[in-house]
Amino acid sequence: MRNLLLSCALTIASLQFLQAQDLYIPRDVQQAYKNETRSMDGKPGKKYWQNYGRYTINITATPPNRTIKGNELVMYINNSPDTLRNPNIKLFLNIHKAGAPRDGGASADYLTSGVHIDAVKANGVGIKWGDNPFDYTNKPLRLPKPIAPHDSVLLSFEWHYDVSLESNREGMLDSTTFFLAYFYPRVAVYDDYAGWDRMAFTDGKEFYSDFNDYTLTVNVPKNYVVWATGDLKNEDIVLQPDFLAKYEKSLVTDDLIHIATKKDNEAKKVTVQKDMNSWVFTAKNIPDVALAFSDHYVWDGSSVVVDKNTKRRASVQA
Repeated sequence: MRNLLLSCALTIASLQFLQAQDLYIPRDVQQAYKNETRSMDGKPGKKYWQNYGRYTINITATPPNRTIKGNELVMYINNSPDTLRNPNIKLFLNIHKAGAPRDGGASADYLTSGVHIDAVKANGVGIKWGDNPFDYTNKPLRLPKPIAPHDSVLLSFEWHYDVSLESNREGMLDSTTFFLAYFYPRVAVYDDYAGWDRMAFTDGKEFYSDFNDYTLTVNVPKNYVVWATGDLKNEDIVLQPDFLAKYEKSLVTDDLIHIATKKDNEAKKVTVQKDMNSWVFTAKNIPDVALAFSDHYVWDGSSVVVDKNTKRRASVQA
C-alpha cells in the first residue's frame, strides 16, 4: 500500500510539472495573439475580422449537353487591416484536368479540360486572365488597383466547363441528372493567420471558405426541376399551379407531400412550359452553394418546426 501511494504521488507530481511547461506555439499564431485577432482561450480576439462576399451567380445547363456556362458578380469586402493586391481565386473543378495533383488516380471519364475563364473584370475594367494548362485549383488575380483596408471591389467572371462523367463529389449522374458542386470561381479566404489560402484541392480534403451571401439563378429547359442551397424565391414562376400548391403546402406541414410522382414527370406537366425556366435561390451567411437538377426525380416535401417559440419551420425536400 505504501508503495502504491508513493507511485500515485509521483504520477500526480509529474503531471503537474508537465502542465506547467509552455506548449510550443507557432510563430504565426503568436503574431495573431500579439495583433489581438486571436486569444489564448480560443475565442476571437477583440480585433478579429473576416472578409466577406456577395455572390450573384447565373448558370445555364442544357442536358444532355455536358457544358455548363456561367457568369457571376462578386462584391468582395476587405474587412482586414491589409491592402490586398493579388486575390487568390479558387477553381476547384480543375481537379479534373489531366496532371492536376490529386489523392488517387483518374479514369478517362473523370477527366475534363477543367474550368475555362472567358472574361474577368474588376470594377468594370477588363483583366487578362491567361488560360494556362498548368493552372489547377488556385490562380492569383492581379488587380488593376489594390483593395484598401475596409474597402471593396466588384469582380465579374464568365466561365464554362464540362461536367465530369465520373466523380467522387459532383458530376453527371445520368444523361438528364446533374449534381453541381464547387462549380463557380470564388475568392479564397484571406485570414489573419496565414494570408491567402492557397492549399490545393486534391479531391480528398474539405474546404475553407468565407461566409458569404448568394443569389443563384439556374437556367434549365422545361420539365427540369432544380433543387439548390437556400430558399427558392420564384416557385410561382417555374411550377405549374397544381405543383406550386403542393410545394407551398409542404412548407407549412409535418405531413409528407408527394409533390411530383413518376407519373407526373412522365406526363411532363410539373414545370411551366417555357423553352427555358430560370430558378432563383437565395442564401445568406453560408460558406458555399450546390445544386441538382433532373427531369425524372420523384419529389417529396415536408417541413419541421425548428424554433418552438416562433414556430419557424425549415423546409425538407427530397
